[in-house]
Amino acid sequence: MYALFALIMPRLVHWTNERGGPEAAAGKLTRLGRGTNNIARLQRVRPFFGIRFSRPADAPVPVEVVRRTDSAPFEQAIGDGVILYFHGGGFFTGGLDTHLHFVVTLARRTRLPVVHVDYRQFPETTVDGSVGDCVEAYRWLLDQGADPAKTVIGGDSAGGYLTFATALAAQQHGLPAPAGVVGISALLELDGAGRVGHENLGRDAFGIDQAIEDLMEQVCPSPEMRRELDPINGALDTMPPALLIAGETEILRCDNERLSEALHRHNRPCRLEVWPSQIHAFPAVLPFLPESRAAVTEIAGFVAERLAEGGPVSDSRREVS
Repeated sequence: MYALFALIMPRLVHWTNERGGPEAAAGKLTRLGRGTNNIARLQRVRPFFGIRFSRPADAPVPVEVVRRTDSAPFEQAIGDGVILYFHGGGFFTGGLDTHLHFVVTLARRTRLPVVHVDYRQFPETTVDGSVGDCVEAYRWLLDQGADPAKTVIGGDSAGGYLTFATALAAQQHGLPAPAGVVGISALLELDGAGRVGHENLGRDAFGIDQAIEDLMEQVCPSPEMRRELDPINGALDTMPPALLIAGETEILRCDNERLSEALHRHNRPCRLEVWPSQIHAFPAVLPFLPESRAAVTEIAGFVAERLAEGGPVSDSRREVS
């Protein structure tokens, strides 16, 4: 799978970037985002046995609650623990359908309800609007009775960015910190300054290193906003315990390494797991792979640690083979 992605994706990204020139970028992103989301709806054709879906009408941002059918009612279940999940997609695509299988897997493996957030994206808003939606989703979840000490926030790629940005922004709005945060191949620096000269430039099997600069010009055009919103530049001394997962050759490994180092400098618990021969956001993109299932086991263990009374989290950094 890795070889297949490495053969196709960088060429596809390069062709897409060159087609029509920079002036066509906004239209290309809009069409690509809509097309991807339309195809993803096909995942709902097959039923998910043992899983219940609901979309609360009172949520300020569209959300879907995914939980096992043998669990208690949502209002009762969230008191025992809940996951707030932000999907990836580069801030222009992705939604409640694209990450359906992965969110269902999380609900099954953790036995917790997962609240999947359908935040606004480009062209409807820029990154700051996406962050604002995610903070409102977290506020709504707490208003429903969720205990922040038993709430874990997670996300992949752009959703990983939103995970850490939400944890920081929520505290700025006077909301309590969640019990923990999980980032899967998280994008953590919008201006990309820290990636200059990194060994993974040109090695990313997804071709993200070729597209990310032009993408940021569309979804977050203000350089000042990028620096202000970057979690790496935030007040990390209050960041909850974190689990970071990244592929060894993806360009966003750089972001995750830098955030891990910054959190350690602030004496914040953080575990970084770097997986060899894996593509960007592999647990969410290819959830059926053995490595993806193993990564979900790591995530479920971390969630269980954070929800346990006084549960410790390892402050070590390790490679996973």
